[in-house]
Amino acid sequence: MRWLLLAGLLAGCVHARVATLTPVQQPGDGQLTCEQVEREYRANTEIAGAKIAKNENADMRDFWLGVFVWPGLMDLQNADGNEGNALLDRNIFLREVARSKTCAGMERWPAQPKRYT
Repeated sequence: MRWLLLAGLLAGCVHARVATLTPVQQPGDGQLTCEQVEREYRANTEIAGAKIAKNENADMRDFWLGVFVWPGLMDLQNADGNEGNALLDRNIFLREVARSKTCAGMERWPAQPKRYT
């Protein structure tokens, strides 16, 4: 009976998605043109903002699920927030690449969203 109860409790826990983090440096970064660096920077900024916002919204839902339903339903991996932060870290590196190539127009690149904490 105890094993059945334990199995029931464990089955009630959520399987959280593990984050797939974007590496800061990638092979071929040195060969990127200014346009390619800017394009990746802009895409990373948009994706990071969406992932961080999604994770912040999920945090509130997970909190209430944990308080009122079952703590095992809380997703504590924060995959989207961590992936968003990894993209922001990559963008810091991309700005340095652009500076080293003396790319023009960097002041018009979008501001970075607030990091997930």
